[in-house]
Amino acid sequence: MLELSYARALATPLMDGTPQSGPLPVPPAPAEEAAIMAEWEGDLSAPRVSVMCFAFNHGDYIRMALDGFLMQRTRFPFEIVVHDDVSTDGTREIIEEYAARYPNIVRPILQEVNQYSQHIWPITFCMPVMRGDIIAYCEGDDYWIKPDKLARQVALFDAYPEATVCFHPALEFNEATGQHSLICRYADSVKKISAEAVIGLRGASIPSPAFSFRRVDATVDAMMASYRGAPIMDFFLQSYMALQGETLYYEDAACVYRRNAKGSWTSQQQESEAEQRYQRDMISAIDVFHANTRHMPHSDSLYIPLYHYFKQYVMAPASPMQRLANFRQGVALLSHMDRSRLLRLVRQDVMTRLIGTRRRRVSSDRAVQERKSA
Repeated sequence: MLELSYARALATPLMDGTPQSGPLPVPPAPAEEAAIMAEWEGDLSAPRVSVMCFAFNHGDYIRMALDGFLMQRTRFPFEIVVHDDVSTDGTREIIEEYAARYPNIVRPILQEVNQYSQHIWPITFCMPVMRGDIIAYCEGDDYWIKPDKLARQVALFDAYPEATVCFHPALEFNEATGQHSLICRYADSVKKISAEAVIGLRGASIPSPAFSFRRVDATVDAMMASYRGAPIMDFFLQSYMALQGETLYYEDAACVYRRNAKGSWTSQQQESEAEQRYQRDMISAIDVFHANTRHMPHSDSLYIPLYHYFKQYVMAPASPMQRLANFRQGVALLSHMDRSRLLRLVRQDVMTRLIGTRRRRVSSDRAVQERKSA
């Protein structure tokens, strides 16, 4: 099977993709628990898939997420493990309502003290209790729209034993504009995506509600330790699992990813100071992550996102003096990755830009001379 490269993936819209007409799809009202479970085969107490959902103040969205999970039609059992981090807008009560209605499917984890504020990711609580060998991830403000999503992903995992990641395109719904578009549609059929593409595109290569991964029990503790303290989870989780094996893609847009949803990460990264703090934290987190994964093939692909965040951090201030200070601080943040390799990337980027500028200038001068000659 052809593997799509980083360069090919880079040419695919990852945000603000192909505009879509018509209404945004929504999941139907779910069937009763007995009807859902009637289609299952085998040991009903041993789910093949665990749906992992993180919720915090998603009162406006969580019903749609849960309905999208419950619309799945499979021959294998699945469970829904939904973690609420002390929501104050009614999210918890909605989760409890669904857990009461679907006691054999919905398994809530309801915190009494907010864990994110203590730099503890929800996955820390979900992984120990999830029973499936396939984990399907979706946050509480996103949702699924195709009833065969889980069935297709499990079939691909079964067909390709070396695969550790499976995903598909998404419809991106921009809450600020009310428009939706198709993102991350790399091909019209099943393909492999290189680990370099998954890592190099910094988490944007895989829409989070499209992401499923194979549980590798021997690496669970190492996986969670590798990005403990990072400012985001999705990128590091996707990267870790992509480094473990093969990444599979199929062509059906089976989910909706909300952009600029209330309280979401995309809605919070607005101010320059917050962005610089995020960039600085990502440089440090990638450095630590690389130290934990450098024994894996393709881990040096992490220099691609490292340089991206380093460049963003250096160029963020308007003042040349502050840029110089950020440059020095950014380099100093590296304790494990090769600083000289980062500086070579800087020189390469500068030379590429200088050559491009010179070519444009020569082309412009030539055009002026041709006009004068005419």
